[in-house]
Amino acid sequence: MTTSVQEHQATAVSPDVAELPAHKRPARRLPRWVSGRRIAILAIQAALLAALLGLWELAVNKGWANVVFYSKPSLIWEQLRLYLTGPDILLDSRTTITETLLGFGLGVVIGVPLGLLLGRYGFFRAVVAPFFTAFNAMPRVALAPMFILWFGIGMSSKVYLIASIVFFLVMVATESGIRTIDPDFVMMGRAIGSSERDMFLKIILPGSIPAIFSGLRLGAVFALLGAVFAEMLAAESGWGRKIAMDSQSFQPGAVFAVLVVVMVFGLLLDGFMSAIERRLMRWQQ
Repeated sequence: MTTSVQEHQATAVSPDVAELPAHKRPARRLPRWVSGRRIAILAIQAALLAALLGLWELAVNKGWANVVFYSKPSLIWEQLRLYLTGPDILLDSRTTITETLLGFGLGVVIGVPLGLLLGRYGFFRAVVAPFFTAFNAMPRVALAPMFILWFGIGMSSKVYLIASIVFFLVMVATESGIRTIDPDFVMMGRAIGSSERDMFLKIILPGSIPAIFSGLRLGAVFALLGAVFAEMLAAESGWGRKIAMDSQSFQPGAVFAVLVVVMVFGLLLDGFMSAIERRLMRWQQ
């Protein structure tokens, strides 16, 4: 409330100030996202990206790198334009995004509760932890063909494969967050007579949110990677299938164009998770 009042006072213009000439009026405070530091960071990032792309284009044009193997930014841009305006982009995007979100959601729904139980109850952790460790040691890359064999080349096999990847990432992060909560907070909660429910909702869960979201952000990235990888093995549509088809026909420019699409969606997904995390963590500020 105090912050909102201060921001309102800082941005409001009194009648006396409004009557002053424009060059004498106090400057309004800029939004946080357009601060000088943020602008400098974006400028440096843009310069680095431009330098990298320029060097890549120069290397191919000078013959230092073979365009057949490495393509070049100008050709990738043309392939990206053709893909975005072509008939396959909507179906491919809908397939991969749906698989990613469904698999991610399924893994989170199962992983977070189990992580809470593992972190909170030592006896339960002692019984089941060895089984989870053994299952997690099995490489999902090697199991991907088995998922396709069990569930077919449709969407189901990708969703279950993604869920198996996200599940362990989120479960381990949640368990770690629960076990690293300051014991003094738990002792204080017990000292004032808090019930188990109040302890969980007001101490344990809020204190573990940073660790949980670190697992969620990592799981979101691996969910997308898992979807693309599974589609490269066998799929009817999707970004991974497009990458596999273009690779087999020796079109590196088209492959990089699809990778740009995957990268943009990954950045948007990570940004969305970060925004939710910042909103939930306002109480720490």
